[in-house]
Amino acid sequence: MAKVKKDKAVKRRPDLVEKVNKDPVVKAKAGKVWVCRGCCCGTRRKHPGVDHKQLEKDLRAGAQLAGLRYEVTDCLGPCGQGNIVVTRTEGRIRWYRRMNDHGATAVLVRSLGNPSAAGVPAELDRHLMRGRAGKKP
Repeated sequence: MAKVKKDKAVKRRPDLVEKVNKDPVVKAKAGKVWVCRGCCCGTRRKHPGVDHKQLEKDLRAGAQLAGLRYEVTDCLGPCGQGNIVVTRTEGRIRWYRRMNDHGATAVLVRSLGNPSAAGVPAELDRHLMRGRAGKKP
């Protein structure tokens, strides 16, 4: 039988994953946005020239306008594809990678306010991590 690899977030922060899994709001499938600010995401060293503070402000404001909870987390992994943003709207969990520009962030913020729209906006398609769809952060 093949050995199952644990996710990096589970290896690095099992307490964080446990907290998310036990959170009563998570169990109720309430909407939420997680923004990774661990070892690589949100750093000038890894992503020079990106205004991380402004991107975070935009995401926080969009989440609040859409009535979603917002949380900045430690490392969610995969580090090579940062900045990582995870959303849960209408019970669907979606992972986005390389959220490093204001255009993609603006599209994501607009989609947070309209979760019933069919699927992911085309502009975010290249950012969507299909292999992680549905997985809790």
